Amino acid sequence: MSAMRLDFTFVLRGYDRSQVDALLGRASAALDAEDASQRARAREALQTADFTIVLRGYDRAQVDGAVQMMLRELDAAPSEDLRATLASVLRLPDADDQLIIDEVRRLRALADLHRHE
Repeated sequence: MSAMRLDFTFVLRGYDRSQVDALLGRASAALDAEDASQRARAREALQTADFTIVLRGYDRAQVDGAVQMMLRELDAAPSEDLRATLASVLRLPDADDQLIIDEVRRLRALADLHRHE
């Protein structure tokens, strides 16, 4: 979702454009970042967003929908972090899900074997 560009309708009483642009810009940048803490901060900021209502602002329903979409995107992103972390810990370069699962099972069987000795 890099370089996310959303076009919102201007309405008589809508959300402050600069606030919306700034928050969604930070969230979009967080999606592109490999920093899980940056994504967590963006997720929290989106969840607690309280935009000022101004004369000639962005359509509130459209912005609320975009915020929800961005939250879903941020929630989906950590799975790549988990895969990369597990592959690193297990020392499996270019690991896919099945390779990680197989290695965890192998290690579990080895641990069970040693526990019974």
